[in-house]
Amino acid sequence: MELYVARHGETDYNAQGRYLTFTDAPLNENGFSQTLSLAISLSSYKIDVVVSSPMLRAKQTAEIICSALNIEYYVYDQLTERSVGVFEGLTREEAKNRYPDLWAKQCTKKTDDAPDGGETLRQGCNRVDRVIKQIHDKYKNDSVLVVCHGFVSQAIHRYCKGLSFEEMLHFSLGNCEFAKYSL
Repeated sequence: MELYVARHGETDYNAQGRYLTFTDAPLNENGFSQTLSLAISLSSYKIDVVVSSPMLRAKQTAEIICSALNIEYYVYDQLTERSVGVFEGLTREEAKNRYPDLWAKQCTKKTDDAPDGGETLRQGCNRVDRVIKQIHDKYKNDSVLVVCHGFVSQAIHRYCKGLSFEEMLHFSLGNCEFAKYSL
């Protein structure tokens, strides 16, 4: 299976450097422009199936890409972004000031720790690993585009490259960037 992984287009939260998980922020003007450029780039690849996170920003990105590719997309709830709990909606500076003890622990970067109410790296990766296995089993002879989020793209990169939790944090996709893997 050829696996393409694309991060959604920019939102106002992204532009402001805010943590964004379950806030259903739409693409901003730049995000729509980025997504149109991504759709044009992806039109030169053979993509059979598009799957998306259920979040609005990812679905808007998938809709634009699928319109260019003339195919439908399917939503997988397990592709949602990693929950950052009490950090949701905050900038890093705001999180540091409101939750200095949590911030000092660098809990978002620890394998088995997370901000209060959030998801650990291990929990998030286990969720993403399971859904990528499901997608692979269902579409093993196809080229699949996954439209997702920053953490999810890191988790998929980890899965495909056999990296550690620590190593995965050195990889990131910007808004509307994509990576390709063979599984």
